[in-house]
Amino acid sequence: MDYTHTMPATARRKPARTPTVTEAVQAAAGLRTFERIADQWRLSAVDAMALLGVDARSTYYDLLKRAREGREVKGLSADQLDRLSYLLGIYEAIRVLFPHSEETRKEWITRANTGDLFGGRTPLDIMRANMIGLYQTFAYLTAARGL
Repeated sequence: MDYTHTMPATARRKPARTPTVTEAVQAAAGLRTFERIADQWRLSAVDAMALLGVDARSTYYDLLKRAREGREVKGLSADQLDRLSYLLGIYEAIRVLFPHSEETRKEWITRANTGDLFGGRTPLDIMRANMIGLYQTFAYLTAARGL
């Protein structure tokens, strides 16, 4: 029997409030994380910009500055948000696949790879080419993880 209708309104449990996280807040958090990843991978600004799909150096540095300051980052396209998501996923997959080798985690994307997808090229070459290359690298690592 349901007794909640007989309880005083003040005694009823209110649903927990969940804070609203906007896309702009998520983008800022993702960019802060990507900046740390780019440092670990020793990416040039040109490579980092290509991976994120940002054309202008001033735009790239402004995005990073806004993210570092904890401000919302507005104006990223759906393509750029997808790229950011794939990059974070690639980083996580590398971390899981090579837990005991910091050197491999740092250098995996810049080492020539004989896997079918890469054909002796570096993952960075594939990832820089276009969004498809970025996705394929993500999918390759996801498959390697067995997910």
